[in-house]
Amino acid sequence: MTKKLRDTLLPAVLFFTVTMPFRSLFSVLGLTEMRPASALPPVLGLMAGIPGALGCAIGNFIADMVSGYDLLICILGFPAQLIYGILPLLIWKLIRWRSADEPAVFRLNNAKNVIRYILIIFVNSVIMAVLLGAIMQGFAISPLLSTATLMMFLNNFVFCMVLGIPAVIFLSIKKSKAGNGNYKGLSLNERLVLVFLLAGVISAGMIGVFAYTELHGIIADPLAMWNRIYFYMAANLFIFDLIAIAVLRYAEKRVTIPIESIADMVEHYVSGGGGTAVGKKDGALIAAACEKFGEIRNETGVLAGAFRTMVLDLESYIDHLTAVTAEKERIGAELSVAAKIQASMLPCVFPPFPAREEFDIYASMLPAKEVGGDFYDFFFIDENILAIVIADVSDKGVPAALFMVIAKTLIKNNACAGLSPEAVFETVNNMLCENNEEGMFVTAILGYMDIRAGRFAFVNAGHNPPLLKRADGQFDWLKGKADFVLAGLENMTYRRHDMALRPGDTLLLYTDGIIEAVNPASELFGETRLLEAMNRNPDLPLHEITVFIKREIDKFAQGTQQADDMTMLAVRINKRKELGVI
Repeated sequence: MTKKLRDTLLPAVLFFTVTMPFRSLFSVLGLTEMRPASALPPVLGLMAGIPGALGCAIGNFIADMVSGYDLLICILGFPAQLIYGILPLLIWKLIRWRSADEPAVFRLNNAKNVIRYILIIFVNSVIMAVLLGAIMQGFAISPLLSTATLMMFLNNFVFCMVLGIPAVIFLSIKKSKAGNGNYKGLSLNERLVLVFLLAGVISAGMIGVFAYTELHGIIADPLAMWNRIYFYMAANLFIFDLIAIAVLRYAEKRVTIPIESIADMVEHYVSGGGGTAVGKKDGALIAAACEKFGEIRNETGVLAGAFRTMVLDLESYIDHLTAVTAEKERIGAELSVAAKIQASMLPCVFPPFPAREEFDIYASMLPAKEVGGDFYDFFFIDENILAIVIADVSDKGVPAALFMVIAKTLIKNNACAGLSPEAVFETVNNMLCENNEEGMFVTAILGYMDIRAGRFAFVNAGHNPPLLKRADGQFDWLKGKADFVLAGLENMTYRRHDMALRPGDTLLLYTDGIIEAVNPASELFGETRLLEAMNRNPDLPLHEITVFIKREIDKFAQGTQQADDMTMLAVRINKRKELGVI
């Protein structure tokens, strides 16, 4: 069965089923009756289209034939019923043609459509009453202008209001759900409209039942009785709907429509207009619309004003955030380049001197930020003297990195110029103190390792004490009092410490980021844990020492974010090339 055939047969069966009981119980003049089925053709024509109107006309034709009406009356009644069902649909299509904003499905969702429905039903009822009155006059049943014609008009109008309105509501919701997968149910304004309309319908129905109960035993003429009942119901509907329309128009203007509009704008703004990015233009349009609603002097206006302020503030915040994000991305890119440059300044190829078998050396630096203030270095001053440096600038990030570059360059240049370790620090200290308005300083250790003599001479400018492991022992702190930091005060003197290094000895230098690592309980990793960790694995290969210490720190920190740069440098003596002194 095709859809159109089904949409025609079902209204025909429904019309016939509803008509026949009332035709036998409430017949008037032998040709008409009190007929609730008169609400079906306009409603089904309006909501289901031509198949609905045609089905009602067929159902009426069959009911007339079964009731024994004259064949010519049955034939003339068919087009009259068809016109009665199609005319509301044609009027609605004309309204839609003149206003493109109207939905395809007729809905009683605002006061304007309620007025349209009442006018459509009124005009349609008048035309139908005139057509049927003309047929009845043609068959000498009653004049065209008679109480019978009035009854047919009132019957059609009243039942199209009392029964037609709930039917239109039900069918419009059903069609909206079927035609729109995103149907969200009745709007706020639609619910308010339906409350008033259904209240009017219930009121008119109660008036009709009460009037019938009172009048059917008093007024013997059925035509006069039903006209009186219909008049009471129509008067009730007129007064109730007039008040309802006035209230609805006021509510639509000041409450429901503004709230619905604001809700739609909020949904559009939050969802990004269906999944696309909300542009500045959208925010401006929403703010302009809310400004209009903000003129309403009630809570709706307050809501609209608040949302307008929120949108403008959010747009401003988004603009600011976009600019800040772009700036952060630019800075991040520059810092990434700076980090690569800084990493390239430190020795990073190991082993750095493959031809020198007298020693092994390995180092690593892990900054807390993109760039750090720690650094290490090692270089030959001459064929047999290896200089090693580890240092920590008193800050992190870009300022520390810039200060680190200066300190590293000065230390290396002065060491390569032939100065002793203490002289290097004294010279560099005075140079760093110049124009040091930020008050930054450097802790550092500079050592000269004479590979021939097996001697190690070093100076300590406020740095953490190194760890030394003798070939036949364990790690312990390298004795020697630290002097004042670099760049702290001018004209400071630094003491030189000398010691012997034998094959198998290991020297570990580190920065305070190692021992000042913290765990969730804010406990420091500390020198004791560092010493204990190294002595649990005193003979690790050199390149594994830094990895082992970092792993121990990670276990201790339990995910706590690294707060300071971590730098380590380890040296192990393998053999002496030849004996000598520094």
